Amino acid sequence: MKRAVLLDMGGVLVELGGEKPFLELLGGSHTRESMWRMWLDSPAVRAHETGRMDTKAFAEAAVAEFGLRIGPDAFLEHFASWIVGPYEGVHGLLEELSARHETAILTNISAIHTDIVADYGLFERVRHVFASHLIGEIKPDRAYFEHVLVRMNLAPHEAVFLDDNEINAQGARACGIEAHVVRGLGETRETLARLGFLDA
Repeated sequence: MKRAVLLDMGGVLVELGGEKPFLELLGGSHTRESMWRMWLDSPAVRAHETGRMDTKAFAEAAVAEFGLRIGPDAFLEHFASWIVGPYEGVHGLLEELSARHETAILTNISAIHTDIVADYGLFERVRHVFASHLIGEIKPDRAYFEHVLVRMNLAPHEAVFLDDNEINAQGARACGIEAHVVRGLGETRETLARLGFLDA
């Protein structure tokens, strides 16, 4: 049976450093999960990360929406720093996977971060890339995952999705896709080996 590996980028293939600083910016009133739910439900975030709002307008809207005590320019500098870099060993993992399976990166990402990750060499090592700001859909929405399945010519049971966020995993499961929550390359590789996509 054909099986495809669908991988989130931030927190799975690329180290994120913005979570704790953003929680601090919010004043310590959120848990990790509630912060991400607020972020993914945010009208400003959804508009920006689906390519419907430009960067300047996004920064102004985000500062107002989240009640931040910094200006739009400072927020953009903070937001750009959320991505630290690719995990060590990620290129080899993607090459190993793509040699055996259909592979794709599924990422909620803005133009700001796309410019940063363009030189990481990740997109060239998978068969497909689904960037929210380019396809106009965002995880965890059903429309996002349905777009991926159609473009890859997959039935839901033919795909396995790995993300560092339970909210996104739930969105995939709602479409019938097997989904697992992993954080970091070690958990990613371990889960893929357990599922039979890599040698143990």
